[in-house]
Amino acid sequence: MHELAIADRIVERAVEAAHEHGADRVDGLTVELGAATHLAADQLRFCIETIAEDTPVEGAALSFERVPARGRCDCGWRGELSTLADTVVGAPDRRCPDCGGGVELTAGRECRLATVRTPEVSAA
Repeated sequence: MHELAIADRIVERAVEAAHEHGADRVDGLTVELGAATHLAADQLRFCIETIAEDTPVEGAALSFERVPARGRCDCGWRGELSTLADTVVGAPDRRCPDCGGGVELTAGRECRLATVRTPEVSAA
């Protein structure tokens, strides 16, 4: 279950960000999740919430932003690859809808901590 390792790194980075800003807790996280990763947001949420116990991230609001799979082809086609979003197992169809050639992914592999919200810290 690689979601657990990913969740561990997300929580670790959120704690680091809170400390960098002088905060003792994290109020919210936003994670960008690409369609081509085939990671399940529900599973990743469970892992993050479990790992966050007894850390400054515990209880933080967690949201996911889905990044669509996009690609480009040598023929000049560029666009969204909707078939990747629907593929759960096996090899996704990465063929150009115009010429049938292979498509290079340009977006959709993201799995990153996009925002960390912390309480306002007043200067003492």
